[in-house]
Amino acid sequence: MACPYFYPLARFEGSAWIVPPRLPLGDAFAGECRAQDNAFQPDEERVRQVCNLGYGRGRCDRFPQDAASDAVRFNLTEDAGALIRIQFVYEKDCWPRESGKLDCENGRVASNGSGDALLDRQAAAFVESYLRRRG
Repeated sequence: MACPYFYPLARFEGSAWIVPPRLPLGDAFAGECRAQDNAFQPDEERVRQVCNLGYGRGRCDRFPQDAASDAVRFNLTEDAGALIRIQFVYEKDCWPRESGKLDCENGRVASNGSGDALLDRQAAAFVESYLRRRG
């Protein structure tokens, strides 16, 4: 469950984890925090421990205390070659709050995306990780 304010930019090539946790986007990503008006580049430790794993309320000083969601989870629902369908679920206090489905074509969120740039980029990162593993 990635932080709903995390904008992944690139996959971490190396890993600081001896045994990596199960990561919500499939791989660990570097990126920006967009919880406030200006994009912010968090340090690598915060990116690994909060941005990639979600649930930053009380753990991250940039996380809005009145945020509607604590994390977003992604699941593969269909792999039809070039078309990948995924489900997303926003969570708050470990409970589902809102969900939906997105289509991704050739590794990109389809033109009928969610309209939320953060969600669409996280979905694309999830699909990138999946496609890398699929080969």
